[in-house]
Amino acid sequence: MAIPSQQDEAADSDRAFLEQSYLTYIIPAATQFVPEDALQQGETPFQDQLSAIEQREQLFFDETVDIYLVLRALCTDAQAFRAYLRRIAVSVEAQVVNPHAPDREAPPTSETIFSGTVEDVKDVFVAVDEDTAEDGEGYVYAVWKLPVFLARPRIRLQGPHVVISAEAGLRSYDAHQPHGLGDGYMQSCTPSGMNLLEAFANDPMLGGVKPELSALRVSRVAPATQQRDAVRRIKGLRNVRLPIYPVVHTRVRFARPNAAPLSPALIALLEVDFTPFFDCEASLEKVSLAVTDSTVDDLNTEDGMTLPLSCVAHDHLTFLYRLAPQHLDVVSKSPNRDLVINIEVMVIVNPEGPNPCTPRLAMSWTTNIDYTLPVNPGFGQPIPQPIQRAHRPSQLSIGGNIDVQSLISPSVSRPDALPSLEAATVRPLETSLPDFGITMTFTGPDQPVYAGEEFTWSVFVVNRSKQDPSNAAAPATPPRKLALLAIPKRRRNELRVIRPPSTAGHGTKRDPVIADAVLDENVVHAMQRNSVIDSTEIVCLSADVRVGPLSPNACAVVELRFLALQEGIVGLEAVRVVDLGSQEHVDIRELPTVIVKSRG
Repeated sequence: MAIPSQQDEAADSDRAFLEQSYLTYIIPAATQFVPEDALQQGETPFQDQLSAIEQREQLFFDETVDIYLVLRALCTDAQAFRAYLRRIAVSVEAQVVNPHAPDREAPPTSETIFSGTVEDVKDVFVAVDEDTAEDGEGYVYAVWKLPVFLARPRIRLQGPHVVISAEAGLRSYDAHQPHGLGDGYMQSCTPSGMNLLEAFANDPMLGGVKPELSALRVSRVAPATQQRDAVRRIKGLRNVRLPIYPVVHTRVRFARPNAAPLSPALIALLEVDFTPFFDCEASLEKVSLAVTDSTVDDLNTEDGMTLPLSCVAHDHLTFLYRLAPQHLDVVSKSPNRDLVINIEVMVIVNPEGPNPCTPRLAMSWTTNIDYTLPVNPGFGQPIPQPIQRAHRPSQLSIGGNIDVQSLISPSVSRPDALPSLEAATVRPLETSLPDFGITMTFTGPDQPVYAGEEFTWSVFVVNRSKQDPSNAAAPATPPRKLALLAIPKRRRNELRVIRPPSTAGHGTKRDPVIADAVLDENVVHAMQRNSVIDSTEIVCLSADVRVGPLSPNACAVVELRFLALQEGIVGLEAVRVVDLGSQEHVDIRELPTVIVKSRG
């Protein structure tokens, strides 16, 4: 009769453990979930307590969610169950999946955003549920906690879901390994290879110690004893599928201050946009910027911009920061820097109750900035300016005296951008009213206008562009997008003041050898008298009025709001109408005259 060996008994015990064990996992809704408090050992069965835990219904990107893995096993000996736990390997994987929609032809896509294992399987919460099995034995439950960071995938999101799956396996048991598995020790009773340190056996400095180092320890050949099925899988829940949404979209832009002299400092505009995918309150807890060898000055000194900020869906915030290098000599050597941006947001899903649900989102990314001083500070204008000595420009342009026209359409290079007044004077973009194809009617207020009060002009715009009826194959005329800008009257002191004759000479005959006085009272009086400028008559409160898109023969009505500052007959120099598609413009100078009265 054959006596079963120790290995056979261990294999039978492992087989029974695998057949009677089951792995499940939950995502509690409570942010501060404590298994010891929620799963107390009492009269209520453990499985009922586990089912009564409220779980998350949706997740958010940039969130670190705690997943609790629960292993149920049938075991009567707690010490034997602890021995099994040392041999268990638990892994978790999270994927973002775009489900297939009937209205889209694209197949469903997925991307793995997290993959990790439980590092310390000994750090576990163990609970015993007595008399719950069919044969009277009790179930033992082991609960692990694994934080999972839900990073944003690279795929385009279209109704995404996150699929979280976990697997648990039991490593093979070896009775000849008293130190456990994976500790690096060789198995006993295994033939060793050649002793690499045999030459040092007779070394008198070792005091009779004979060192041994088997060649198998340093062999670069993978051991042939490794098996593919070294870890046997435990049955468990297939996966958990939950919808996932982004809460915050952010971007950063840079601008250079228009100061003299030029400085390598930059202004960072950090935009934080809250998406409409959540219907609760969110708290912006932290916004920080850090640059190596640079100083970051927070320009958000308003009372309403103090963190934390309470926000809801569709909110849009812009934070301003000034970035400047600490040493100017370092900029010339390495002008590039790494800007590190960190943002923390707390989503208040359910603040009520003993177990509130307040997930925290953490976003961190790095972008490159360049402190190099621009050769041409006016490079941002759509058309390079030639050198104009008469106007004494503050900065010179690279364009020289040649008017260069870009081959890229302005509607592509600068969409919805208004051309500056200086750029409009360089190129002949101004057209006549009949050629512009737009009819505009201005209607002034029908009530008296008083100083210090607002009034409006009603502007009726008609697109007179028509398609050539003789050419039916010609493409349809695209809609036009227009912008209206009010140009105030020119100031009087823009003309050069003629210097009056000096009265420094004595007598009727002026000595040609004696020059005029530098500070003559007649000259000073005349310059001060002529330096008086006209005060602003009216101020346009509609800085940027857009009209359109207007199809051919379509019309629209917009309003221009003004504020009267001076009594009398006031008005504007012109109203500039800009075609945002072609960057052409026309100045309308026949405008209503406004009579401003006094309240007194």
